[in-house]
Amino acid sequence: MRICVFQSCFEELQASVGKSESQQLCMNPGVFTTQHHVSHKTIHKKTAKQQIDEAVAEGYDFYLNFLWGTHDDSLAGIDAIRYFESLNLPHAGVQSSEREQSKWDFFAEAKRAGSPLVPGIERFPLFVKPASSYGSMFIDEHSLCRDEAELESCIQRLNTLMRPVRIQRALALGHQDAEQYTNACEAAGRDSTDIVVQEFIAGEEYSVVVIAMGESPVPLIPQRAKYKQVGDSARILTLELKFDAESGYELMSENEDPALWKHLQETAVEAFTTKKMYTNGMGCDVDMRIGQDGRAYVIEVDPLPVFFYPTGSQLEDTDVKYGFPGAYRAVINTYITNYFLKNPGARGARFVELESFFDDMPMTGSALGKDKEIIALSPLKGSAINLGCGTGRLGRALKSDPQNQITHLVGVDISNKRLDVCHREGGYCDLIHKRMESFLATRTESVDHIFCGSALEFLPMEVMDFVLARCFQLARCSITIVIENPETSQKYKSALWNAVHKYTMDHSESIRTFQIQRGWSLRSSATDDGRLVFHFQRHESV
Repeated sequence: MRICVFQSCFEELQASVGKSESQQLCMNPGVFTTQHHVSHKTIHKKTAKQQIDEAVAEGYDFYLNFLWGTHDDSLAGIDAIRYFESLNLPHAGVQSSEREQSKWDFFAEAKRAGSPLVPGIERFPLFVKPASSYGSMFIDEHSLCRDEAELESCIQRLNTLMRPVRIQRALALGHQDAEQYTNACEAAGRDSTDIVVQEFIAGEEYSVVVIAMGESPVPLIPQRAKYKQVGDSARILTLELKFDAESGYELMSENEDPALWKHLQETAVEAFTTKKMYTNGMGCDVDMRIGQDGRAYVIEVDPLPVFFYPTGSQLEDTDVKYGFPGAYRAVINTYITNYFLKNPGARGARFVELESFFDDMPMTGSALGKDKEIIALSPLKGSAINLGCGTGRLGRALKSDPQNQITHLVGVDISNKRLDVCHREGGYCDLIHKRMESFLATRTESVDHIFCGSALEFLPMEVMDFVLARCFQLARCSITIVIENPETSQKYKSALWNAVHKYTMDHSESIRTFQIQRGWSLRSSATDDGRLVFHFQRHESV
């Protein structure tokens, strides 16, 4: 695909957060994939509509929107995003509706929904920050207030610092008298809706990225915030400290505190769900602090889960690198697949044609021996899913082997008539008429083994990565993928199968280069009739 990435102007972004090194703020998905051609467009607030029109005229296949600006700054953001959204082009990214919300909107929704846990607003010490800023803007040692006097002083200081911001916001929102709007905000004091006054949570700060796969949340490895401590001050991530060379995030090991690891991920998923972050096609990054009661309190939800910063940089996405199957490449392809799950368009029509083709093909339910060489890797125990099960030949081979103890077998296929054969010949506990990516996008229950025989080649490249990533997330023990090799497979030598060849892609190299997580190994082989077998095994110690 030809992908266009929209980004706010780096120089303006650096000025807004007080940062001078542009490299660390450059979000560049292109360096992490060779499957797509990625172009970048730096969008300026004053010329956003014209620049977007010019980019669209170049005819890209997909767009990633990383525009970030709000009404409070000079960056391209809300208005530019809203205009782009009106064009109804294939995309994933930050939404105008999200940028228009403040932190208070999320906190109010969290309290209404009953989750996740967020800080209270009554007891000192209190922490004060702008409700719509980012990058720790206007946060310093004065933001932590231990009594009413410090709170009043902090708010007065913020009133001075935020006056230009409030005037700019008033003008952007169309207020006739910007000075009057700003004066009203200042007069409201702690009750102003554009500042957040919350109880300070003094414990460790953590971050958990949640990737949307369809509407399903996938939490990654929790990260602990680390930053240079100055004197005896409280652990506050100020603007200066956030970008200090000694600051950053470190991956948490599950072994050091399994209960906390699980709690952080569960809390992040609650935030994802409450804020409906699947709607942006990407997910979110959830910042939390641990209270004295040992519970995680959400302090912010960031709509950009992955920043695609350079490898080795201060804020590299190490949680994606080590915690998401397929790493960056699969994340990009997941974003694309998320869009087409909601907007199938021509792709949906393609699968309807494919379903019709398989419905009309002669049904065969025999030849179990052809699949025994695929499944005879080791005795298999537990539950299993057979993606693209067809007439169920592979599933019956699984169940017929006396060494196996398959307790529950689910078959998934797009052809109703082939599922009818499965039902008639038996062997499956559940049969599901669905495209495999749609099935996996809603499946949340883990399974011991996943099999996919001669079906992945019918998926577009990015959907294949989505499916494979989801298999790794759901499978506890093994994943076995079989694909037909068009050059050697006997199947494609028949006139009947030659007709379906236009629907297939050779994914063999993409499977070989798919970045698997620690604890998994790959063994590949070829069958006598020209099929390629990829068997991923999870080590027992993981």
